Amino acid sequence: MNKVKSFLLILLSVVIVTSCGKKENNNQTKTDEAIPVEVTLVKKSMIDREIELVGNLMAWKEANLAAQTTARVQKIYVDAGSRVKQGDLLFEMDDTQLAQAKIQYQVTKDNYDRLKPLYETGSISQSQFDQVKAAYETAEKTYQLLLTNTQFRAPFSGVVTAKRLNDGEVFLLAPGGVGSPTIVTLMQINPLKLILNVSENNLKDVKLNQTVEIKSDIFPEETFKGNISRINPAVNPTSRTFEVEVKIPNPNEKLKPGMYVRAKILIGKSEGIIVNRSAALKQLGSTAYYGFIVKDNIAKRVELTLGKEFDSLVEITSGLNEGDYLVTRGQGLLKDGSKIDIKAKAE
Repeated sequence: MNKVKSFLLILLSVVIVTSCGKKENNNQTKTDEAIPVEVTLVKKSMIDREIELVGNLMAWKEANLAAQTTARVQKIYVDAGSRVKQGDLLFEMDDTQLAQAKIQYQVTKDNYDRLKPLYETGSISQSQFDQVKAAYETAEKTYQLLLTNTQFRAPFSGVVTAKRLNDGEVFLLAPGGVGSPTIVTLMQINPLKLILNVSENNLKDVKLNQTVEIKSDIFPEETFKGNISRINPAVNPTSRTFEVEVKIPNPNEKLKPGMYVRAKILIGKSEGIIVNRSAALKQLGSTAYYGFIVKDNIAKRVELTLGKEFDSLVEITSGLNEGDYLVTRGQGLLKDGSKIDIKAKAE
């Protein structure tokens, strides 16, 4: 009986060892099998380079017009939304003082005109003429000052964006809730202005008159263009950026001051490597990317650094060299050192 048990134990051991050997052989066979993949030849191509920034549109010019002294508003000739040309009369203040100054100015001018010929013929002395001339010049300056502080004209062509008083109201020369006191606000909105903050690293690529493309969510299908008109040479000590001003033609006045826009400063072209976005695999639990290239039908894992994205394509700034064969399909089954079977090759 003991001999039988011993025989059965030996037989069972042989079966187990044989079975394990077969499994190991099967696993080894699977490991040695080549994994089918598709590859593409890595090439360099020209890439448009730009600096992407955001900002808010501003009026090219803005003027908050008001009197220099407290006075009554006599007449306002415009309203919010009115379009005016340079030199158009916008509003008038009480002209009582202006009328008095005009009379004084006219009297002194008449005296000056009457005595000037007498002075030239020697009929009156130099001191007499100097007194008349001084009185005339003083009255003229007073009249002109009151005239400009009574009749307010548009300093440039544009659109009235605010009217803060009505006819007959008293303008008080005192700070209000929002900045300095204002009767009428005028803006020039063609062209518009966009202020961008460019980093120290990108400033070397920014030049005057460079083209800037502007996109607004309000007009998603349209691209507006402008040009860099000014570069502030001093760095902002807080943000470490440089202020760059963009001048944007706005003939149809579609764009409005205050709109949020995205801008691209076009800085030229340079060579780079662009591949299918799916060829770059993201490493789990990190922001790192990797891919596989082919060396003698063996997969070699390489770490990838991504650059500019183009929908289904992406630029690789490091990790690939021109002439490499990059796995573009089947890479999810690979590991470093896997044998591969190239089923398709794109040149």
